[in-house]
Amino acid sequence: MKKLFLAITALMTCLVVRAQLTVSVEFSGDKAHVTIPADAAPYVSCSSGESSHVSLLQAETVGENTSGEIIYTLSGTSNDGGFTLEGKYKATIELNNLTLTNPSGPAINIQDGKRIKIEVKKGTTNSLADGKNADYNGCIHCEGHLEFKKTGTLNIVGNNKHAVYSKEYLQIAKPTINITGAKKDGFHCKWYFWMEDAATVTISGVKDDGIQVEIDKKRPVTGSLPNHEDVDENGEEIDENSGNVYLDAGSLTIGECGSYAINADGKVIINGGKQNYDASKVSENNTTDIAILRNDFTGYTLSETVYDLNGRQLNGLKGRQKGIVIIKNGDKTRKVIIP
Repeated sequence: MKKLFLAITALMTCLVVRAQLTVSVEFSGDKAHVTIPADAAPYVSCSSGESSHVSLLQAETVGENTSGEIIYTLSGTSNDGGFTLEGKYKATIELNNLTLTNPSGPAINIQDGKRIKIEVKKGTTNSLADGKNADYNGCIHCEGHLEFKKTGTLNIVGNNKHAVYSKEYLQIAKPTINITGAKKDGFHCKWYFWMEDAATVTISGVKDDGIQVEIDKKRPVTGSLPNHEDVDENGEEIDENSGNVYLDAGSLTIGECGSYAINADGKVIINGGKQNYDASKVSENNTTDIAILRNDFTGYTLSETVYDLNGRQLNGLKGRQKGIVIIKNGDKTRKVIIP
């Protein structure tokens, strides 16, 4: 009977529908209409009234009966507006045919050190531009870790400093992102930069680097992690402070830059995708043709030499030793993870 009761309780728990909290912001000229539904009101407040310079504050926690985070949907047009979000909890920002220029600061300003998703809604075209402000580093400025999702198009111009700035890592999964100008870098982040899935990124007209990744000197340097996770298997946050650029998939095109196409404090690791940029414009001594290829034994021949990470030669892949090995063929090397 006890087992039956527990099974029924588990089933009822699974059937509970958790509310999806969505706050909408519609820009129109010098005004913005902010809609905070009743179920989101305990967690979000607006201090900007009807101003097109929207300022929202999100609570540090969101209720147990919600989906776990709040979605902010931004739409409409303003040539003198901006979106600022403060808080200490993860959030999602959905861009839905948004055209936004802020002459006095970032178009999107995230003063939140947690994971922030920017979802570029499928079938939409969105354009962002910023203005001079010494206090901020990007047209999109994020104090946390920044993830770009969905399949829409996002055009960005950084008139102040960088087009996109993330204080932690920066991940691009599926959108088409066109950076058509920046006073400094196209993308600038710390920890690591990761491009995956079907993303299409084009960078042109930047005065400094196309992509720059710094190591955060205030944190221990972790080096590479196999899946670049921000959390481990127990859900605990991992700070992968490697300074690496990972190009796993998608299409990356970098045109003429004032300095490097890619400038990384760590390594530039290419696992796949299409790259179109001047290879001589990648930061010196940081490039590597060692790619992490999970479970990839295809193409291995006896003419190749296998080493462990300490440089000791191994007897091929016999014995299926676990961990990462390095396979060398002439002057080409690649890393293989053996589970």
